[in-house]
Amino acid sequence: MLRKFLTSSAILTVSMLGATAVNAQQTGSAPQDAAADQGSKIEDIVVTAQRQTSSVQQTPLAITAVGGDMLKDRGIADLDALTRSIPNVNFSRLGGDARIFIRGIGLEGVDAGADGRVAVYTDDVVNARPQAALTSLFDINRIEVLRGPQGTLYGRNATAGAVNIISNDPTDTLDGYAAITAGNYNLIRTEGAISGPLSDTVSARFAFQTNDRDGFGKNITTGNDVDSERSRAARAKLRFEPSETFHLTLTGDYRWEKDNAGGYAFVRNNPFFPDVATVNGFAHPASRRDRAGIDQRFYMENYGLSANATLEIADHVDLTSVTGYRHVNQAGTSTGDDADPSTTTLDVANKADQFSQELRLSLKRGPVDLVVGGFYFHEKNSFRLNLGASGLLFGGNLQPIYQGFGQGGTQKTNAYAAFAQATLHVTDALGIDIGARYSYEKRAIDRYNQLDFVNIYQPTTPLVVGCVAPPITGFIPGTTSCSATGPSSASWSSFDPKATVHYQVADGVMAYATYSRGFKSGGFDFTQLSPAYNPEKLTNYEAGIKADLFDRSVRVNLSGFYYDYSNLQITILNLQPPTPGPVTLNAAKARLYGAEAEITAVPVDDLRMSFNLAWLKSEYRELFDTNLFTGQLTNLAGNQLTSAPKYKVVSEIGYTFHPDFADITPRAELSWTSKLQFSQFNFDFVSQPSRWELNLYLDVVRKGDWTISAYGRSVTNKLYYVSQVVAAPFSGAPILGMPAAPATYGLSVTKHF
Repeated sequence: MLRKFLTSSAILTVSMLGATAVNAQQTGSAPQDAAADQGSKIEDIVVTAQRQTSSVQQTPLAITAVGGDMLKDRGIADLDALTRSIPNVNFSRLGGDARIFIRGIGLEGVDAGADGRVAVYTDDVVNARPQAALTSLFDINRIEVLRGPQGTLYGRNATAGAVNIISNDPTDTLDGYAAITAGNYNLIRTEGAISGPLSDTVSARFAFQTNDRDGFGKNITTGNDVDSERSRAARAKLRFEPSETFHLTLTGDYRWEKDNAGGYAFVRNNPFFPDVATVNGFAHPASRRDRAGIDQRFYMENYGLSANATLEIADHVDLTSVTGYRHVNQAGTSTGDDADPSTTTLDVANKADQFSQELRLSLKRGPVDLVVGGFYFHEKNSFRLNLGASGLLFGGNLQPIYQGFGQGGTQKTNAYAAFAQATLHVTDALGIDIGARYSYEKRAIDRYNQLDFVNIYQPTTPLVVGCVAPPITGFIPGTTSCSATGPSSASWSSFDPKATVHYQVADGVMAYATYSRGFKSGGFDFTQLSPAYNPEKLTNYEAGIKADLFDRSVRVNLSGFYYDYSNLQITILNLQPPTPGPVTLNAAKARLYGAEAEITAVPVDDLRMSFNLAWLKSEYRELFDTNLFTGQLTNLAGNQLTSAPKYKVVSEIGYTFHPDFADITPRAELSWTSKLQFSQFNFDFVSQPSRWELNLYLDVVRKGDWTISAYGRSVTNKLYYVSQVVAAPFSGAPILGMPAAPATYGLSVTKHF
């Protein structure tokens, strides 16, 4: 029924917009080129979302493209700040993992080996580990956010969509910039780039960014900062163009972060259990931005090398090779109860090395545009978790803290894929896209689980071998030590087709309808010795309209979608021996449908308004899980998916003044997000109520010379959480979470040369 509704709505809206466009053309129209804002005209952005260059308004999929200048004007230095204004996109962080959700689908699991459902690419190279999405954004040309499964051209783990981060290329003339930002919490951010030719055929670019900021809170036990930031990042590019038919770009990037980010804050007590800390008279921080216990620490090193080469074999026939290597090393320490004194200590470490190679052949012959290619991916990643636990939790004394629960292992992944997508231009107005991708993947893992209530907590303590694990209620402080290891392997394959029909209704108005499929890889839990879980599948039915009206003074982009989600990977908490922890199961089916509207208007010169609206209906169709608080097996069909708000609305207004010395633009952005669920049980005590957020900006620009930008984000300073989890039942299962940043403001000065 809904599919018929979407189809009928699309036909009706196309007819209305087509008539509007005809009327608009009677007053004259402008060419759809990639240009900057021209007074009352809305700029167009050129993207490569479909592995070929096209205007964002001529690309038949739901995509939001944000230029690098906009990122700098808003003081946006990470994906969290970026995604707040994009419809049906949400960003959160859980410990050291970045969790991006598009249309209600993203990284749900808390297991470190889990793959995301949103593929994040940096200069055409995939970042396999979710932690890599905690990158710094600097010297960026544009960012493309693709909504909907991208199984054909992006393959594995792009079930929800993809994020393409494209940095600036070297230039054939000398240019660059230097910028400094100062803000509250003693923020100092520096950024710069220099670019130019080294010879007639070689050019280079170097860019950097530093971030230093005090914490948003304090540790009430030690007095040290929490949620601080200290990072360094750099990127170098070298471009070779020995002829008009060949170019090669070599890129190296490095990022390092060492601060007090990523820990868990106490949110509230669990209504089903007495909190162990409270019962024993221990203190939770009065401010939800503070922490207690040991100092939380976060470290991440992330670097990569890539080679992107294109050879023009013949007219309109190009061969592209993208070779990439990436390394991620991450470690974090925090408490598991946020209490003073603490009964738990959590230490987590991840390390991954990956290599990828993609070959693409693109050609244009008559009415056909074709992209065909192959992809290879190899990764070795390891994980270690130690949850030190006090004997007090199991009938003993507060001290010492025992080694407790240990989990980890090493995994190897090899993935292969072949793909093709063709566009047939039936007429000048009508086009048909047909594509498919075949993927094969194999994984092998060696894991360990351990219980150790003999040795005192030290993350480097070796494994203890040699006993059978008792039930979780039978832990005996000072006597119980167990460990187990187990190698496993599994393989999967997937065929993911795509078909799109797009029609140019009138000049500046395009309509499209799409059928596509995506898959998320199967895998293993690092935290349990359980069997492999299988890939999940998502089938998408989508229709949309993209319209530039009234001489490009109004832009209306609409999309509606219906998702059929099967074999959904769900994380449940297992309390059985040898160790408790999250377990991933193929236990659910889900249905999601919704609509998005992105509207921009420049009604008069220099006045710009935008309005983004997202509506999302999500529900589990089949899901049974045991309620750990009541012990009852519960039918969760009809419950809302996690991190899938029903509504998200973002509006912005700005006006540019033109005094003699510069252009001055004040802007205001107001957003509202409806209630977020953080548990498949839809508990009210594990959720975030609806919230408003107000951001204010002021830009003073002397084009080609200097820019001064002031910003105030989340100026109402309302506390809200981007993620929440239920802690271990033996500690009273308190609710822990990660609060969003408080009100921040700053001033940035940029000098161009």
